[in-house]
Amino acid sequence: MRAPFIVTGVCGGVFAGVLGAVFAITVLALPNAAHACGLTPPIGPNGLPTTCRGDDGVRVRVGAVVGGTSTKIKLGDERASLVQGATAATIDLQPFDRFVISVAGGVALPGSLRFRDERYELLAGPIGGAGLSLRVLDGVGPLPFAQVAFTYSLIRSKTRASDGTEADFHSKDVRFGLVVGKAIGKVVAPFAFVRYFGGGTEWAPFGHGSDAYRYHVGVGGSFALGGTFDGLVEVAFLGEKRASIGIGTTF
Repeated sequence: MRAPFIVTGVCGGVFAGVLGAVFAITVLALPNAAHACGLTPPIGPNGLPTTCRGDDGVRVRVGAVVGGTSTKIKLGDERASLVQGATAATIDLQPFDRFVISVAGGVALPGSLRFRDERYELLAGPIGGAGLSLRVLDGVGPLPFAQVAFTYSLIRSKTRASDGTEADFHSKDVRFGLVVGKAIGKVVAPFAFVRYFGGGTEWAPFGHGSDAYRYHVGVGGSFALGGTFDGLVEVAFLGEKRASIGIGTTF
């Protein structure tokens, strides 16, 4: 089960539209911003363009992300449908060019679980995670940039049944990802990504659950927003459905 983020087919279309609009505005209005070269996602987007400009010395980025997920959980021979959102703060440390260490923490927002024809409320709860990423290609000349990442995250929450009964709902997520894209000038970097993940859930009434989808595939873009600020929009449309949007600044 994922570190959460609400998304439906409608949300995916909205985020795709936002991506296109931000792309156009950025290309037209900010031609001299920082070079964009990718991202690394523990619990959403971070490690955005300004963290990989190749400057000397250690760099630190702080940011915020909001989004959501829609997925299914296998509980024995049955499946539960999950929809939930989250917001988190991220801190990325770049000790040297190409390599980023990331931590994130925040709150899983209220959502829902549907299982055996019953709807359960998912209550708000804490989330946290950490990740490592390495840029293996810099996107020089005609080549794309490419970045690999390993991330780990946890969420603790509760479910509430229609009769008011509450039960613990915990999950963990181990994720390996590959992002490939190409910077356009010094402004924007559209990319495609694929991630494979494992982990699972513990739901007090029903025991251990696992992901029905152990992967997702999607597209997005990271943007230099002027000065040290950057942004990112991401939509996963195959496997686990997810959409997220983030902003940050680098010191």
